[in-house]
Formats: sequence, C-alpha cells, structure tokens
Amino acid sequence: MRKKLQDKMFEISYLFELLISLIVGLAILVLSVRLIADTIHVAINADGVSALVTILDDAIILAIGAELIKMLCKHTPETVIEVLAFALARQLIVGHAAPWENLVTVLAIAALFAVRRFLLKRQDLVETPDGLIRVGEKTEESGEQ
Repeated sequence: MRKKLQDKMFEISYLFELLISLIVGLAILVLSVRLIADTIHVAINADGVSALVTILDDAIILAIGAELIKMLCKHTPETVIEVLAFALARQLIVGHAAPWENLVTVLAIAALFAVRRFLLKRQDLVETPDGLIRVGEKTEESGEQ
C-alpha cells in the first residue's frame, strides 16, 4: 500500500514538473518575441549602453529558463550544473558587483566546471529515452550489455 502511494506521488510530481516545464516554455516563447521587438527598438533608437545591458539580461534569463526546462525534463547532475553555470554567468556579465564578488563568481564557475570534468564521467553513461544508464547494465528491452 505504502509503495503504491509513493509511486503515485512520484508520478504526480513528475507530471507537475512537466506542467511547469510547459508553462516556462510558453513564457520563454512569448518573451523571446518581446526580446526581438526590444532589440529592434534599441537598434533604431540607440539609447545607450543601459539598453544593451537590459537586452543582455533578458536574453540570459531566457537562456536560463531554457536550461531550467532541460533540468526539469532530464534529471541528471550535468543539467543542474549547466543551470547553475548560466545563473552565475548572468551574475558576472550583467551584474554590477564589486571586484571581489566577481572573483567569487569566477571561482564558483570554475568549481562547477571542475565538478563536471572530474566527478561526472559521461563516458560511463549512455543516453536513452528514459534517461541515462551505465555501460554494461542490461536494458529491459534488449537484455543486452
């Protein structure tokens, strides 16, 4: 009974994640059109660097949203690291932080890349429609290694 309830709750939470991904995807689509219009407006009016910073900020936020969708749909450590790297890059690029804060951000990005490089071994994993499996594990469909 408890296992069935846990399985149902897991399925419901997965469906909520997909629903949230769909909502975020629709928002990204709508805001991408708005970003194009804002970019054209800035190109015509050329009202300074602050407008460019605003456009960069909006574009990076849309990229973070796209990465968030990937993270919600594909539960791998690598997608989490990518979302964090984009968020930190946004802070570094459009944020007006003190030099020591920029240094901490750069170190955090370097740490994320180090984690991805040395702790996540992609060559040991194979992409499947259902997620990732280790090389050498038997799949249910094929029964092969």
